[in-house]
Amino acid sequence: VWFLGTTLDSWTVVVPRHWWQLPWYAGKVRFECEFVPQTGRYRHYLMHTEAEWAPARVELTQAGAEALHLAGFPDTETALVYLTHPLTGFYYRRDGRLGTYRVWHERLAVRPARLISARFGLLERMQLVSAEEQLAPHSVLLQPLNEFTIYLPPRVLSP
Repeated sequence: VWFLGTTLDSWTVVVPRHWWQLPWYAGKVRFECEFVPQTGRYRHYLMHTEAEWAPARVELTQAGAEALHLAGFPDTETALVYLTHPLTGFYYRRDGRLGTYRVWHERLAVRPARLISARFGLLERMQLVSAEEQLAPHSVLLQPLNEFTIYLPPRVLSP
């Protein structure tokens, strides 16, 4: 997995950013969600990030029992392994050197959602995904809660 970077809404962002040169940036992240415990779905899900580096806004809903269909994979299990299982990530450190770290979490129990709107400023600025393309994602998957581990310190890779 290639990590572009991370926006963190905490003063603690200074530690990984300066100590390990991780591409982590400060931002204000706000969630407005209406979760329905009886169905295990979100009636409304809004995430908005105010950040110079990577402003973002995504709005979703899980109105019904949408089927989990993940195009381009031989079966659902294979798709979930590729799309949601933790892997080793690579990234450019803030000093330009290549770094790597690992993330781990339990198996996710994702459910499909429907995109209402999305705008990821970093993807547009890097010309990776246009504003129009962001409105037609491959998949939209939600997990109400997940704890994960970032194995630190990261490593610097030598050429």
